[in-house]
Amino acid sequence: MSQLSALGVADADLTPRLKFVNILPSVLLIAAVVSLILGGAPAHAPSLDRLLNARSYGWAGAALASVGALVAGLLLQPLELASIRFLEGYVSPTGPLGPLARMRTWVHANRRSRLTWQKDHLRDEPHVETAELGLTLMPHKAPVLPTTLGNRLRAAEERAGRPYGFDALLVWPRLYHVLPQDVLQTLSESRNQLDTAARLSLSFGLTSAVTTGLLVTHPWWLTLPAALACLSWFAYRSAVHAATTYGVTVAAVIDVYRLRLLQEMHLGIPDDTAKERELNGDLKAYWSRSDGEPLPRPVKYDTGGTTTGGQAGSGGP
Repeated sequence: MSQLSALGVADADLTPRLKFVNILPSVLLIAAVVSLILGGAPAHAPSLDRLLNARSYGWAGAALASVGALVAGLLLQPLELASIRFLEGYVSPTGPLGPLARMRTWVHANRRSRLTWQKDHLRDEPHVETAELGLTLMPHKAPVLPTTLGNRLRAAEERAGRPYGFDALLVWPRLYHVLPQDVLQTLSESRNQLDTAARLSLSFGLTSAVTTGLLVTHPWWLTLPAALACLSWFAYRSAVHAATTYGVTVAAVIDVYRLRLLQEMHLGIPDDTAKERELNGDLKAYWSRSDGEPLPRPVKYDTGGTTTGGQAGSGGP
């Protein structure tokens, strides 16, 4: 990164997440496309001699490529969530991918129905266990999504916190602020694995499409975009497995640290899970209201910092 230091960009400014989640996929795309163009594509079949003759660009070319990769990574960083949601299957139903998304949704819905039938009607224990395991990787109540990655993440969101009456999407942004540093580090590593695999899958897929356009008139060279397409698929499968691990990690964090959130909010610790679910139901109602109006059923605070038992839940008006 020595070329970037001249621009005032220090290595400390390039966080591991920025390097691996954004810059690395950009570098792969830029390097592949530029190498093919310098090698003679699309007018000629790429040649190593032509590529080596381009070394006259020297340090200027290397610096330009480095800056281009950094700029591309920075520009793509705001699209990180959008790219993950795209791989989850959140696409416009009226867009060009709408028919494909509907077909894939139908496939996953049929698979969930088949697994549910097997769990309820089969008597062969190994097959029942396999069906139950498959159902844990798919949403139970929410509609299925067109992709396996989307269903894995949605299933994790649905399961995490459910035994305690928590909605993971509501509690997680609040619980995150009270977690210990080592737990945050573990979560960050797990999330980075998911995001890196997902962005690499998109990068390999996009590079495969671009190189196909550059090499379409050179049939023997089409093995390169085919190989990139395979790498895209492998990266996607890696993202699916990383999503499963991340979902398990989030669920475990909610299991262990949910009461710390109540303590930080100065709410008494309930005596049992029934009172905890009652309290969490009230908190869920508070957090999910968009109009900002108070609820007629208040939540009592523990001003003394002690366990309040049965009084920790909701009181009367």
